[in-house]
Amino acid sequence: MNPQPHQKWNSYAFGLAGICLAALALANLFGFSTPALSSVLMAGILISGTAAWIIQARQKCPHCGEPYGYGIRIMKANLCRKCGGDFSG
Repeated sequence: MNPQPHQKWNSYAFGLAGICLAALALANLFGFSTPALSSVLMAGILISGTAAWIIQARQKCPHCGEPYGYGIRIMKANLCRKCGGDFSG
């Protein structure tokens, strides 16, 4: 089964955030951290997190075509607000 394009880009965004976070932690652990390096790595985390949020928000429901939207969802995060369809399937 071929993953949908949004899943691939979300994986890339989360991977970049993880790499930046690990690099930031290692730089601080070993004393190589400078304000410039920390700023660049934090910018990488911020940009990749924003990209993942936008990609997720533009995903459309496979049942009714309603976009996921930009609101923050805590409960029933994978369900469509309009029809109740599952976004993950």
